[in-house]
This record gives sequence, structure tokens and C-alpha cells, in this order.
Amino acid sequence: MKPPYFAILISPFLLAASCFNSAPAPVAKRVTFSYDAVASMPKEMFPSLVYVFPPLRSNQGGKPLEKLQPIMSEDGGVADWKTSSSRSMSLRKKISTQLAMKGYRTISFKELVDLGVPQSALVVSTFYTLPYDVKGEADEVTDKATLVLIKTAVFDENLDPKSKKDVINVDGLTKVPIGKEFPDPVTRSVKEAFGWFADNSSGTILLD
Repeated sequence: MKPPYFAILISPFLLAASCFNSAPAPVAKRVTFSYDAVASMPKEMFPSLVYVFPPLRSNQGGKPLEKLQPIMSEDGGVADWKTSSSRSMSLRKKISTQLAMKGYRTISFKELVDLGVPQSALVVSTFYTLPYDVKGEADEVTDKATLVLIKTAVFDENLDPKSKKDVINVDGLTKVPIGKEFPDPVTRSVKEAFGWFADNSSGTILLD
């Protein structure tokens, strides 16, 4: 028995209505790290010695919100530098370990002062933000972002800031979608940034 003509005519419209009312599939957002690593020369030409200042928490413009504090030696000179932040000192150790895996040897500030040879060591300064809100077109918060800036220079034998030469810069930005679990984005962001130390490259990588 043939189906009624009205059923044949109506069924395409029901199909179209069903497609129209179905919600679009949500776009999965992933944790990303975008970086730009710039070096003034091939990494093979850089000194193997490196001094790492304790990383400083900063604002989104890279202005430090923490201060370095000198550690004095018995003879009254500056033996090293520290901050009051336990996170900063922990990050410093992780950075030194990571640079050691790349073939660099970390030295103390006193060793840096005693070298007396111009441009014989890399001096690394690191700045990072705590996760901050990133808003979409509708002014809603869509992501949490963490910014990392690495500034590396060489100095003359007097460590005169006016004579320094910037040789390595790395800028990195981690974005974590709202509602997505991601432990310790600051440490992960710093680690990823130093992963591209002196690599002369840029791009975006997935962290999950």
C-alpha cells in the first residue's frame, strides 16, 4: 500500500526542521603555548657559562612586581641575589636544571663577578605573570593566560648595565580555556619558554 501523498510532501520539511534545530557541535578548546624565540647568533657560539637571576612576577607589560634582594658575602660584596617568593626560587632551580640539559653550566653571582672576562657568560632574567583573564568578543572570560619573558645578555668585565648586549629573547604565552583543568600553569609556561632558549623560531604548540 502506497503512503499518502501528504506524508511524502511533509517528510522533507520535517527533516529540514530537524537539522535546523539541532545545536552545532561545540569546538574543543585546547591548552596552547605560543612562543617567539630570537637569538642574535647561533646557539653554538654562545658562552657555556650562565648566571640565572631569580624569576620575577610581573604585570602583563613585563614590569616586575617583585624586587631582587642581595645576599652579602663575608667580605661585604654581593654573593648572589634572591627574592622573598618561594615560587621564584623554585623556578630558578628548575631553570638551571633545564639549561644544564642544554649544555650550559650555571654559576653563582660571585663566580660571574670573578670571571673578569668580557662577554664570557650569559646572564638570564626571567619575568612571568600569574594567570589572568582573556575575554572574547562578548566580553566574557574565555581563557586564562600566563605570559613569560626571557631576557638574556652578555656584559663587560665590570658588569656595567650600559655596556650589556642583549643576545637571546623568548616571549611565551600559555592559554588555558575556562573550565579546563591545568595544574601549575606558571611552572609549565616557564619550562616551555626555556625549551626554545636560543632556538630562533616561533610557533604554537599544544600542551595537552
